[in-house]
Amino acid sequence: MLMEVLKGGIFALKDYIATHVLTYLIPAFLLAGGMVSFINKEIIINYLCEKVSKIKSFSLASISSFLIAACSCTVIPVASGLYYTGAGIGAAFIVLWVAPSSNILSLIYTGNILGGEIVVSRLIGALVMAFIVG
Repeated sequence: MLMEVLKGGIFALKDYIATHVLTYLIPAFLLAGGMVSFINKEIIINYLCEKVSKIKSFSLASISSFLIAACSCTVIPVASGLYYTGAGIGAAFIVLWVAPSSNILSLIYTGNILGGEIVVSRLIGALVMAFIVG
């Protein structure tokens, strides 16, 4: 009985890892590679580098994070792709912080289950923490 439960757990873990890698991590690495390859480095440097004012670069990074539908582990390649393209560490951190908590899909899902007040507080909390910590 115990061996069957352990085997079932191991098979479930194997399926979860395979599904997670195929549906989340590979697209995230492709997105990060595409950002490094196809986005003009001068644009990233002009808007997100450390020499740009924090208000401008952090605002742009947080607004663009709403469009990146990534979970907490798949946003890591995206943020590192931004950083290696020329963005400052603060802007890359903002994407790393805000994207999992405040992307469009997570806000819609939260709103459907918990209501609009929680969506607003989640959004404000993520942005306030990003600007305070960043």
